[in-house]
Parts: sequence; structure tokens; C-alpha cells
Amino acid sequence: MNSRQKTVAIIGGGPTGIGVARELIEGGIPVEIFEAEADFGGVWNAEAESGRTYRSLHLISPKFNTQVPDFPMPEDYPTYPNHRQMLAYIRSYARAFGLYERTHFNAAVEELAPEGEGWRLRTSAGHDAHYELVVVCNGLQRVPRYPEPAYPGAFGGKVLHARDYKSADQLSGQRVLVVGGGNSGCDIAVDAVRAADEVLHSTRRGYYYQPKFINGKPTPQWMMELGNKFGTREETLAYIAEVFKFAGYDGTDYGLPRPDYPLDAAHPVMNSLLLYHIGHGDIAPKGDVERFEGKTVHFQDGSSAEVDTVLYATGYRRDFPFLDNSLLEWKGDIPDLFLHSTPRNHDNILFMGFINAAGGLGDGLKTQGLFVLNYARAFFGRTSGLERFLKAKTADTPDLGQAYFIESYRHQWEADLWKLLGHMRRYRDMLAENAPVKQEEPAE
Repeated sequence: MNSRQKTVAIIGGGPTGIGVARELIEGGIPVEIFEAEADFGGVWNAEAESGRTYRSLHLISPKFNTQVPDFPMPEDYPTYPNHRQMLAYIRSYARAFGLYERTHFNAAVEELAPEGEGWRLRTSAGHDAHYELVVVCNGLQRVPRYPEPAYPGAFGGKVLHARDYKSADQLSGQRVLVVGGGNSGCDIAVDAVRAADEVLHSTRRGYYYQPKFINGKPTPQWMMELGNKFGTREETLAYIAEVFKFAGYDGTDYGLPRPDYPLDAAHPVMNSLLLYHIGHGDIAPKGDVERFEGKTVHFQDGSSAEVDTVLYATGYRRDFPFLDNSLLEWKGDIPDLFLHSTPRNHDNILFMGFINAAGGLGDGLKTQGLFVLNYARAFFGRTSGLERFLKAKTADTPDLGQAYFIESYRHQWEADLWKLLGHMRRYRDMLAENAPVKQEEPAE
């Protein structure tokens, strides 16, 4: 029953957890990391329960903006690394910044409870200590989410979630329905073609499908290099859509519904092969499911199909099993956090990595880590910058682009990346006011 004064406890050893830890350590703030698994990696740790990878998985964000700017990936990595390479990169990052010796592995946090001016943290490995400041980085992909309300009827075959998918071998010789139009659903549908007898893909709306390469460059880089070539956002999007169509990536040319939202109003679906396989008859696109009847799936368009397996790629729920949910303020199904990171009703806990944006890991990891560093410095120093920030988080409503995105469960935490990073820098600078130490702005 001991106390760790001025030591930050970090829950989770995935990319965000180690990114935050690195900045705190380099800024002179002691940290202890608590990781439930035997090694770092989070969703990239294929051997662990937290792993969300499968044999053929590659990144959907390219190397140039997934790598941390001052810690580049190896030169021999391809433009889109596979999940094994990503895991090796994460662990090399942790080794380079001394995180292994500051981490408790196989130490799942079982309880985090308010106590005095901080939190009492207890783990499955017997750790029991008090921390003044805690940073929760246990990830977005925790508990599988299924369609709500559930489809009527009972399905008579096998039911899987994307969490359970490890290899196309699981679907060998089967008639498979993949439900879900995000990146996981599209990637798994494409992967399933290699082994399944038949693949159907159910989506509720029209989507924009982006190829991974345009003009010999990763598509995100090609988009960034457009810069201010056009006078308005609408002109830029119209040009991008025209190029995608010319390259064969307009879903309506394959009989798919036209999206009813702008190209950048949803998280991008990066997939060069889905439309290819639809065009070759390997994947049969379907609309939303109406009901199940044994192994028969009835769709809302009046069609039906016999399938052996339904695989839901329908996302995940927020889950903090160690924390009483009543301690947080909620907005619908997710915690109501300022900048998607800072509770308005607690000053001694932060939640990092709980946001989606159209960009790679490297675009935000450094900025998030430096935000936490400045917060920790201000918090432990009780500076005027902290006082100003604590007032701001209860009164300010910074525009993160939230209203621009389509309405869906996952887009509740989608943000315009550049708006988000800009606001985080702004509040980071606010926190640095009267701080004992002020670091230079990194090149980003």
C-alpha cells in the first residue's frame, strides 16, 4: 500500500502508451507502465488476447506518416508494412527509449479507484500503489460490438467477429457473409476470397474506396502534395474523386450505392482490391441484413442467400473494466472528454489514443505525448497554466470537425486531424505557461 508521488502511471503498452511514456521520460517525469500482456504491441501483438491481426494483414496507413518523425522505420520496410513489421517497430521504439525496464508485464489493471488526491491502482500481479496522475491508454479495440438492434431471427451457422479472425483458413470451403463496410470488413472480405467458396459483403451505405497508390505514390502522400492547388475544399475533393474514378475506384461503376456525403466526411476506406474482386465476381456486394432464418440470410433489397458463416466487422466498444463507469461523464456510448482525452470532472486522469483521424500514427503520437508531458509538468507544479487549462476544459468547445462527419457509432470520436493537432498544440502551450521547463516545438 505505497504511494508514487510525481510518478505517472500509464495503463496500456500499445503504441499510444509507449509514445506517451517516451515523452514523459525524456521530459524528466518518472513513469510506470502497466501492460496486461507479456510484451508491448497492443493490437499488433498477434500472440496476445489483445491482438487484432491476421496472417495477411498490412497497414492501411503508409510508412511515411505511420513512423514517428524522429524514429523512422527501417529503410527496407515497404510502403505499407505488414503487421509483423509494425510490431517489431513498436518494440524497437520501446527498447530505444528505455521503456522495458519501466514496465510491469502480465499485470492487468483490475481496479483504479479514486483515493485522496489521486488513484489507487491494483493489478492482477499484486501491484498496489497510489498515483497522483494516471494516463489510460488501453485502446479502442476492446470489446466486440455487433449491429444494434440485433438482426431479427436466429442464424443457424457459425458466427465470428473480426476479433476472432486470424487467417483465411478459418473460412476454407465455406459460404461467408462479412458484415461491415469499414477497413476491417473490406480487408477481411478480400482476404476471405483466397479460401472461401463464396464471399458476400453486406454494407449499410455507399462508401468511397481509395486505392493505396496513385501516380506511384501512397495515396495519402499524393493527397497532401496537392496542397493549395485548388481554390476551395470542394474543388479539391472533386478533383480527387475524378482521379479515383479514372483509376477504377468509383463504387457506382460496380453497381454499389453512391455515398450521400462528401469524400472526406467519413474515415477513409483504403483498399485497392475490394472493387477488383467485386468486378471479377469473387465478392458479391449486398445491402443491409433484414433477418436470419436458419442459414438463410434475407437482405433488405428482398434477396436472400444461404451462408455457413457470418463474420461481423462492426467495431468495438469502449471498455475500462478497471474503472467504475459512473466516475466518468458520458455522451451517448462514449466518455465525454475534452479534446477526446481529458475528463471535465477529473483533473488527475487522462485518456489518450481514443480518437480516429485520417492519418498515420506518426502524425499524432508526438503531439499527444508532448501534450501529456506539459500537462504532467503543470499538474505537479500547480502552475498558472494548469489553472487556466482547467477552466478552459469546462468552458471551451474547440472545433475538431466533428459536425462534418457522418453520423455513426465510430464517427463519434472521428476528428479532423489537423484541427485536432492544432488545438492540442494550443492547449499544450497554455499548460506550459509558468511551467518550470519549456521544451522547444519539434519539427512536424
